[in-house]
Amino acid sequence: MKRFVKWTILILCIIVLMTVIGLIIAPNFIDINKYKPTIEDKVAKAIGRPFSIDGNLKLRLFPVAKVSFSDLHIGNPKGFKEKDFVSLKSFDVQIKLLPLLLSRDLQVKRFVMKEPKVLLIKAKNGNVNWQFEKLTTSSSKEIELKEKDVELKRSTKVSTELPLKKLSVDEFAITDAAILWIDQATGKKTGITGINLRLKNVSFTKPVGFELTAKLEGNPIKIIGQIGPLGKTPGKGIVAVNINLMAFKELNLSLKGKVKDISSQNPSYEFALNLRPFSLRKVLSKLSEVPLRLSDPNALQKISLSAHIKGTAKEVSIKQGIFVLDQSKMNFWLSAKEFKKPNIAFDINIDKINIDRYIPVTYKTKTKPKKKVVITKKSKTPAPKTAKKAVSIDYTPLKKLEMDGKITVGTLIAKKIRLQNIYAKIMAKDGLLQIKPMSMDMYKGKMLLNAMVNVKDKIPVTKLAMNINHVLIGQLIKDMIKEELLTGNFDMKLVLNMKGDTPEQIISSLNGNGDLLIKDGAIIGIDLSGMIQNIKAAFGLAKARKLKKKTIFSVIKSKFVIKNGIFQTKETQLISPNLKVSSIGNANLKKQTLNFRINPEYIKNPEKSISVPVIVSGTFSSPRFAPDLKGIAKETIFKKLFKKKTKEGEKENSIEEMGKELLKGIFGR
Repeated sequence: MKRFVKWTILILCIIVLMTVIGLIIAPNFIDINKYKPTIEDKVAKAIGRPFSIDGNLKLRLFPVAKVSFSDLHIGNPKGFKEKDFVSLKSFDVQIKLLPLLLSRDLQVKRFVMKEPKVLLIKAKNGNVNWQFEKLTTSSSKEIELKEKDVELKRSTKVSTELPLKKLSVDEFAITDAAILWIDQATGKKTGITGINLRLKNVSFTKPVGFELTAKLEGNPIKIIGQIGPLGKTPGKGIVAVNINLMAFKELNLSLKGKVKDISSQNPSYEFALNLRPFSLRKVLSKLSEVPLRLSDPNALQKISLSAHIKGTAKEVSIKQGIFVLDQSKMNFWLSAKEFKKPNIAFDINIDKINIDRYIPVTYKTKTKPKKKVVITKKSKTPAPKTAKKAVSIDYTPLKKLEMDGKITVGTLIAKKIRLQNIYAKIMAKDGLLQIKPMSMDMYKGKMLLNAMVNVKDKIPVTKLAMNINHVLIGQLIKDMIKEELLTGNFDMKLVLNMKGDTPEQIISSLNGNGDLLIKDGAIIGIDLSGMIQNIKAAFGLAKARKLKKKTIFSVIKSKFVIKNGIFQTKETQLISPNLKVSSIGNANLKKQTLNFRINPEYIKNPEKSISVPVIVSGTFSSPRFAPDLKGIAKETIFKKLFKKKTKEGEKENSIEEMGKELLKGIFGR
């Protein structure tokens, strides 16, 4: 038995020795470069585009397994002028073989890639060079087998342990890499160049340090940090992460935290994110040749962000969020789960913000006049333009969405309008999106809004109810357009229903009603009483007078309805100390046409005064105003013919005298 064991060990030693000798000697007798054309041909067929290794291939197996080559090229498909899609100057990897074979200890002496370059191109016709053709089409049987194989893999537990016990890397470097982008349609060229990546202390038992440097449009970027230790069983347990990003000599972002059980089906993570204050304006100026022009040149000078992020593969939450934008500060938290829907909850609190500061400033450029096309007898007439088909909107994401959040804003300035104490509750579920309620203080008054959008069906349905109380309308208009047009205490109730998602559909289906009331105000720039007096003067019935700068009123009130896009009112009145003006008519919102009759009446001495109704017609952009003389005549004739008889004993007027009285009544004398 002893002799058997002795000879067995001796034979095994001889086999190992011969194997080692073979590994040492074999590469010296085999010229691997002879097989390079075969390798290039096989790879080219597999990827469907040119592949070549212009430099020499080197192979060594013992005591260190070494593979190196230079000048690798993967070409572009047909139709692209640029030769290479991917190129690599040199590649060198060296691995100690015996520790790997005997004890599953991976010891990498060297892993170096020099000047790898990726060129991404989008052609003028829209084709891109990073899409690879599908070389083979799978049969139905192959597809069934693949699906069964996937199901089998899902049902069986696969071990996530690495087939290694130890790991160490002496040198890991990627130097002078580049990722470039070319858009041939616009001629735009951009990319990241000078990419250098180095790893330090690569092992399972120590934190792995790394340093990445690059240049984006010539601006430096640097990422440094540590990850680990990974542990004896990488993918299990807690792994510490500490990363710091510095870019453009302006931006500094840190991410510190941990990842747990990253190889499991539900890994978790927890990070503290801190973006130190920086000037976004300076960063954008370095990235774009066109300077950023906002209405406020001092906007975007200070931005910072901090938050605590925690989550798993199934949910994520952001707490203790603080976002600073110049002089504005936002505290927030957010959570999301069931990502296929998704299900979102949030609470956002903003102390103050002026949106007008961030509106881009546009400059009008001179455009060349279009050349007139002269159509001769021989030339063909241009084909009539066909109406564009309406693009249908897919509301499936909104039907799935579940949301429950609220937003509060201390002070908001938008379009020069100042709003305060804004509160909005926003909800979504089963295709119903609701703002219920939204409330705010505005110009010594309040506004309350409830809105709902139903997207359960193909055509969305929108309902809106708004209530405005005691708003100083004059200050509101002045802030909006910097002009004084109307003053007074403004109240309004409005209910609207509409269908569709295009302006045409919405206007045609618009239905609702409302009440409007303005008390103790004035119409600035219009003297209604003086205008009526001057209309009389035009007929020689009174003396013309100089118009005042405003019309003071005690009440403007209106009740209106909207039916299928047509605004109608029968109860609109303006009451001033001397004058009462009523209006009836309609406005077609779809056709943008007007049809109103404005009827003024004097409160003092109405019998001695003449009232000249005004017809308002035309369009929203070009309204027309004209006195309703026909209406005056009809009304006066009606009064004269049906007026009550005088006292008994008085003679009835002759037809001639009645005619004189009719004319006198029409023209006031």
